[in-house]
Amino acid sequence: MKFKLKEVFSLTRSLPILTDKELPIKVSYRLVKLLRQCSIEMESMEKARVKLVDKYAETPEEHEASPDKDKGIKVAEEKMPDFQKEFGVLLDEEVEIDFEPILIDELGDISLSAKDLLPLQIILKEK
Repeated sequence: MKFKLKEVFSLTRSLPILTDKELPIKVSYRLVKLLRQCSIEMESMEKARVKLVDKYAETPEEHEASPDKDKGIKVAEEKMPDFQKEFGVLLDEEVEIDFEPILIDELGDISLSAKDLLPLQIILKEK
């Protein structure tokens, strides 16, 4: 299944909502496997993000003059639009993850709020 990296990011934060529920073992296994694959993609994305931060970081002189100098490396304010544009391109990148959507009926009798369901709908389908 193809996912955009921004969807993988969202899933990584949302999947624990499902993995904390009592689910049929087959569904739990598939979700854990998906979460593991998403974590691998997130590690790669984080490395790319760090490279972008380094590319657009403040110079040592700018950093030293910054009131936030104790907070580590940060993107220079005047370079932020370029950073955001490149990071947006990264987030739109598609990756292939071995996963078949889960039928809603396979989840059994669980309750989810609409807020919790929203980011998970990409991995769920009706009959």
